[in-house]
Amino acid sequence: MAEKAQRSFLKRAAAASVAGGVALSLAPVSGAVAQSGGKDTLIVGTSGLSNIPHLNPLDSGWLLQGEINNLMYTPMIRWSQEDFSPAPGIAQEWESSEDGLTWTYRLNPDATWSDGEPITAEDAKFTYDLLRENPVLNSRHGDLVNNFTDVRAEDDHTLVIEIDEPSAMMNHLKGVSIMIMPEHVWGELDDPAAYAGEPDQPTSGPFRLNEYREGERITLTANEDYWEGPVDYDEFVLQDYQTPEAMVQALQAGEVDLVGGLNPQQYEALESREGITTSTGPGRRMQSLTFNAGARTRGGEEFGDGHPALTDPAVRRAIAHAVDKERIVEVATGGFALPGVSYVPPIFGDLSWEPTGDDLIAADVEAGNQLLDEAGYDERDSAGLRVDPESGRPLEFRLFYHSDRPSYAIIQDFLVDWVAELDIRLNAIAMDTTPLNEEQEAGNFDIAFGTWNAGPEPSETLAYHTCARLPEEAEPTDLTFAFYCNEEYDALFEQQTAETDLDTRAGLLRDMQQLLYQDAPAIVLYYENQLEAYNSERWSGFETQPADAGMIREQQGAFGYRSATPAGGSGGQAAGSGSDSGSALPWVIGGLVLVAVAGGGFAWMQRRKTADDRE
Repeated sequence: MAEKAQRSFLKRAAAASVAGGVALSLAPVSGAVAQSGGKDTLIVGTSGLSNIPHLNPLDSGWLLQGEINNLMYTPMIRWSQEDFSPAPGIAQEWESSEDGLTWTYRLNPDATWSDGEPITAEDAKFTYDLLRENPVLNSRHGDLVNNFTDVRAEDDHTLVIEIDEPSAMMNHLKGVSIMIMPEHVWGELDDPAAYAGEPDQPTSGPFRLNEYREGERITLTANEDYWEGPVDYDEFVLQDYQTPEAMVQALQAGEVDLVGGLNPQQYEALESREGITTSTGPGRRMQSLTFNAGARTRGGEEFGDGHPALTDPAVRRAIAHAVDKERIVEVATGGFALPGVSYVPPIFGDLSWEPTGDDLIAADVEAGNQLLDEAGYDERDSAGLRVDPESGRPLEFRLFYHSDRPSYAIIQDFLVDWVAELDIRLNAIAMDTTPLNEEQEAGNFDIAFGTWNAGPEPSETLAYHTCARLPEEAEPTDLTFAFYCNEEYDALFEQQTAETDLDTRAGLLRDMQQLLYQDAPAIVLYYENQLEAYNSERWSGFETQPADAGMIREQQGAFGYRSATPAGGSGGQAAGSGSDSGSALPWVIGGLVLVAVAGGGFAWMQRRKTADDRE
């Protein structure tokens, strides 16, 4: 099956190998640049700094902003390095009243700002009040703070929060998504939402901002008096590169110390390079196909130009039967991925659902054809395409894919051939990311590729499939993935938001994933590994999250960067190693309940994409 797609892949793979060979034939690794001036500077190569509009830690919308925030600030409660369970940050411990409406947080008395001022409960109260009162900041964090009825500092190190409805979300306070700000500085700002990041402002983390060159680099200076213990080097630099090939060249030339986001060819070639160590582990990033399940408002007004047949789960499920995920993983990722199932990656353990028995939608074109026949799509037009019995239109769908992602070009070749065996035609259209997203948000698409980085709280992702995420007016929105709406799914979502029993909530979350899998508003193709490499002649000690074979970059924390040790160094300990690893993963299940909101529901949801959103 799909001989054409296989030939196309071989051509692209050969081209990639040639390009990789050029990149990998440069000068040997050197540490001269990174150690100039007598400083130890960890330089991390990346791309996408031009997308970052500012460095406001309370209004972060990109992964790179999150990485910088994690280096400059310490959250009230962390996601642990061990297993993403809630673990101490600024707050050493916390507890709730018997009715779950009063939460008390005890802050670490040793916690200080980088200017020497103590971090107090007044700082926390100031920050949460700001998120409640400022419209811009509230639009990003209202899911937590709009449930607060009172926030008070009982003393310098005791914060009490009263809430309107029980919510185990209080067990983590959104983790690294919300950082506490210094009242003695932020209290003087005319407009905190307009704060863009200024050098040498007080921070609560291991670094403070030294320089921000928009679209070029961000330089941080280590805080020698960091209250949890300083890092073992002097500076951190996030350096932007236009292409992954340029990053690889910079790594080999000694101009950069750590890179991520490698493709399989680059990763495998770097494995044999002297002085370079590669690292891979399961990641949070997933690749998917999203269907236009019927763009409409909450009131039912239709808009956009999606094909009406794709509102039928039978058609979407039949297409899912045509997709060989194992083959995609083998060919498009070189085996550096896991076949996908749901929007909760396996990296989050028991929270992720796996199909078994009759639940499994196997790669089986015969089953897909039978499903379509039984659903009434048994007539063909003169071109041999199935016809939608309701609209009379042939099953011919646009397939949008990002022109800057070579793996998508490979996959679409396979998809076009595989789906043709269902007597359905896919017309693949390459598009730049921005116009693709705009068309998708306006409902002007049939099927579109997409990528997503999931966080430890499943509800934050699963909410994108609730009816409340449909727009109030017939206008573009990025708050829904597929314009999907299912009352049964919504009922499960509401149940899990109020459920505090660990096992019961886990079961509800898995039921939601099972329902999405069967209704197929999207097909999760695979979960890709994080492919990274670093200069091991200059650096060692990089710790991963999860601690067992996880990732160095794109963590829900800064464990990888904090533990980095220059050549000859004694080695540091990342925050969260050992004592703060928290309890077992079930903490995440019981401690991550979102607030149920009546009526308008999700009007407070993010106005832009969160740090773990689509790209």
